Amino acid sequence: MVQRNSTRKRAILVVFMALIILTITACSGNKASTTEEETQKSDYSKAASLVNAVTDGTEDLYKDINEGFIKNWKERTGQTVTIEQSAGNSSAQEASINGGQIKADVTTLGVGIDIDAIQAKGLIGEGWQQRYDYNSSPFSTAVAFVVHSGNPKAIAEWEDLVKPDVKIVTSNPAAYSDARWYYAAPWAYSLDKQPDDKVSAKAFVTDFHGHVAVLAKDDKDAENAFIEKAEGDVWVTTESNALRLLNSTGKGKIEVVVPSVTLTVEPIVSVVDSNADAKGVREAANAYADYLFTEEAQVFAAKHYFRPRFASVAEQFPGLFADVTLLTIDDNLTGWEDLQQDLFADGGLFGQLPAK
Repeated sequence: MVQRNSTRKRAILVVFMALIILTITACSGNKASTTEEETQKSDYSKAASLVNAVTDGTEDLYKDINEGFIKNWKERTGQTVTIEQSAGNSSAQEASINGGQIKADVTTLGVGIDIDAIQAKGLIGEGWQQRYDYNSSPFSTAVAFVVHSGNPKAIAEWEDLVKPDVKIVTSNPAAYSDARWYYAAPWAYSLDKQPDDKVSAKAFVTDFHGHVAVLAKDDKDAENAFIEKAEGDVWVTTESNALRLLNSTGKGKIEVVVPSVTLTVEPIVSVVDSNADAKGVREAANAYADYLFTEEAQVFAAKHYFRPRFASVAEQFPGLFADVTLLTIDDNLTGWEDLQQDLFADGGLFGQLPAK
């Protein structure tokens, strides 16, 4: 009995001492956290500089977003932020970030596999695409057609592009990585009609390519060929690009046609973790990426003819975006890795098509 009581007393004493140690540790942890928080707040008095690398076609939108974020962040924290922006085709931006030529703190690229390549380099942490809703795509557009005023060839659907007398203008995915969407779209359309039938999809993309009269080095060259030189009957580009031109330099010269089934184009955002950490701007970089998913930024997107993610914002722009069936790489195909292998990698379909 005495032995058991003594053991019990010692056990109670051990528990009591453990509680004291835990309490001291917890208090110490709270103090450290407070100190860190105070240090972080004191840093708001120092200006921060972000480098934002974006894909072609989004640069004007991001100028407005940059200004909006700078104002928003100043109001929230008192900190002054400046943003240096770099724009280029998606793969070129990825290569420059990985090569260190662009010390981007945050990037929005045309396709997810380019951000995967930055992750593989060790500059972005794993799970980057799950950090935000919509697979980290803050807004979208769609593959669309631009036709000459009056639409003389009555082009409305993908099948119309492969009629005998139709000539297509588009950009070269081998030279201009964002143009991968333009060849991925007829592939996705065919597979939507005939699921799992890659033979038919290859045949349709091959037929599409056979009607390409101008395979431009980039979208700017394609625009010049179609609008200024009046080459071709239809230009395959993005809805955002088409609507921008319809309401600016192309007014009276072109019309925009969005086929009833087409592919969604989804720019993808990520903080470049290693760069942001090295510069001590991780908090501001994270906040910038967060800002893209706010209503304010979504309004900017819609004003630049990108489809907003928020229905509440889309409702503010009635009639702007065609009501069509939108396919996605992840939901209707099997992701960019498989698509890259099927179409654009060594041995893929595009490399087997006749040179233009």
